Amino acid sequence: MKIDFFSKRFLITGASSGMGAHIALTLNTLGAEIIAIARDEQKLLKQKSFAKNKDLFHILQKDISEINSLDKWALEITKQYGSFDGAVLSAGIQQIAPISSVLSVESAIPLFNTNYFGNLQIIKGLIDRRAKSNKNASFVFLSSNSSVKAQKGLTNYAATKGAINTAIKSIALEIAPLSYRINAISPGFVMTEMIEDWSKVYDSTYIENIKKEYPLGIGKVEDITPLICFLLSEYSHWITGQNIVIDGGASL
Repeated sequence: MKIDFFSKRFLITGASSGMGAHIALTLNTLGAEIIAIARDEQKLLKQKSFAKNKDLFHILQKDISEINSLDKWALEITKQYGSFDGAVLSAGIQQIAPISSVLSVESAIPLFNTNYFGNLQIIKGLIDRRAKSNKNASFVFLSSNSSVKAQKGLTNYAATKGAINTAIKSIALEIAPLSYRINAISPGFVMTEMIEDWSKVYDSTYIENIKKEYPLGIGKVEDITPLICFLLSEYSHWITGQNIVIDGGASL
């Protein structure tokens, strides 16, 4: 089985770092035209410098936590670039705190706006009939194994990911008549730039302890991207509405 994405066009949120950046660059290497979206334009430019097909790697600076009219903005993108073959909704932020300090609407809103509502608005724009997304378009939403495996301090974060897992089931039924598909993947602990940025939390002791929970070891972005490519490809044309856990056995 060989997967290529020549003449395909995908939108990627959270494309400036981590899994979003890796999937954007991988899809571009496989021939796809990429619309890479993130808050930090400089980081997006850095990722574009790594792209194999730079002419097919477009960047758009946008904070998707600003959810008002985001669906209309996504629809306008389709008018500028043309029909899409799918999207990877990977933009997300994390919050680690005990329930005693996070149980408030104010602390939950930023997470839900970025992890859930913002990405959902992007999907809404792309599945709009006026967007004319291509037949068999596939959408992949990044969830987390924290939605299926209990972990301390992740009350709000896990809730946003649980919302994704349930929402895609309803969305899958609604978009099936259009020949569109949507699935989620739930990665476990993956070493990314975000982990390095949170070094005070994810110190060497934490990393050594968490390794004990992963039978196959801690993950890398390279462990996640192949599954996303498969879900975007024609080989997964009979898979929709599913949440697929990929965590090296940590949730067993």
